[in-house]
Amino acid sequence: MRKFVIITALLLFGLSVLSSCALGRKQWPQATRSEDRFTLKLIEGVRQDGCLVLEVGVGGAKERLWRASVLYEAVGDGEGQGCVGCPFVPRNAQHFIRGQEGFDLDGNVLKLSICGLEPGVEYRFQVSGKNEISTMPLQYTDVYRAEP
Repeated sequence: MRKFVIITALLLFGLSVLSSCALGRKQWPQATRSEDRFTLKLIEGVRQDGCLVLEVGVGGAKERLWRASVLYEAVGDGEGQGCVGCPFVPRNAQHFIRGQEGFDLDGNVLKLSICGLEPGVEYRFQVSGKNEISTMPLQYTDVYRAEP
């Protein structure tokens, strides 16, 4: 009888330990926004020989920047161009992915350039950044004008 009580007590103790392991809140790991977020800010934008050369400051978790995109549109009266007072609607985009040519991140400064711009035409542009963590939102700079 004493052996039965000890075995029963050990079994109850073992079950209570195992069942307590299953208690608690279970969820998938999530990004810590303060540690995994970066910001983008235009430092300088210059038109040179049909190209737009940009220097963008990357603040915060710069190592999380996976893709940078330059979104742009020509402004004028022609077909496919945005009007001067209209909202920015990017009609073209050029993407730069980390590790590929054109993605030049030196410290906290990202250097990008797009070529093939029409001379004498004004452009509006914005730079967006995609985080390597897919659940993080895109980051954008303000919209800027590049005059001829």
